[in-house]
Amino acid sequence: MINILFGFLFSLSVFASPREEAQNLLAKFQDNESVESRMDAFSKSFMEIPYDHSGPLGEGEQGRYDQDPLYRFDAFDCTTFVETVVSLARSQDVDSFENNMDAIRYDNGVVDYLTRNHFPSLQWVPNNIKNGVLKEINHLVLQESETKMAEAVINLPGWLKAIKIDEIKVPMATMSERQNLLEELHALAPQYAPIIARIEYLPIATLLVKPIVLKKIPNATIVSFVRPNWDLTDVAGTHMNVSHQGLIFQKKDGTYLRHASTTGKVMEVVLLEYLKKFENHPTLKGIHLMQVN
Repeated sequence: MINILFGFLFSLSVFASPREEAQNLLAKFQDNESVESRMDAFSKSFMEIPYDHSGPLGEGEQGRYDQDPLYRFDAFDCTTFVETVVSLARSQDVDSFENNMDAIRYDNGVVDYLTRNHFPSLQWVPNNIKNGVLKEINHLVLQESETKMAEAVINLPGWLKAIKIDEIKVPMATMSERQNLLEELHALAPQYAPIIARIEYLPIATLLVKPIVLKKIPNATIVSFVRPNWDLTDVAGTHMNVSHQGLIFQKKDGTYLRHASTTGKVMEVVLLEYLKKFENHPTLKGIHLMQVN
């Protein structure tokens, strides 16, 4: 009888709709009052969830080029992990969660492949400052004289031309139809121009010299890992400034990074030890910090 009951409960969880899953998560942590405590609780609940290298989210069933779901809880990449945790923490019901996901993932909350915040330093960071969701807090950790500025030309035409057929995620489309959609995206390239993107960062070299400042990072901080003018022209058609994102939490025994790691899952590591791996790294030079308003 017990096995039958467990099997029934498991089947319910397997076939729960995304909205039902969201409602269950929100109900589970409804007693957590502050955004910070809710971010801690939600992100902990996702520990060990697999990393999805293909990009787990898209524009849903109505999407023209990417019909991956608007949200899910069984797989993340680094950015969708952060977006999901922040959106859940700022919501009390499923409708507000869905609105918050759209607000953080899209310019002005307009769900479309071309309004999605694909580039952190050009779109994700400034758009989420503009909409009031996030604020920069680098100044809480280092003085302005100690910070640096990353700069890259985000080549939007080059990016559009570099999109490949496997990035067209329309399950019911034939290969010929997917190819037409790809060519449609490529043809949009002349409508865009390269744009300079800048992002302030705390140098890893400085943080390693005086690691005590890591304790100044507020709980539930969003961290972006900065690679100034990172050359991805061969794979993405453009340079970028940011390669990874995660969340920082303070504990009694230190400062921790909780993130969807490319090594395979959502996990937690000591931030200082993680930063040490990038001492004298040729491209990864610092971190950028933001807090939820």
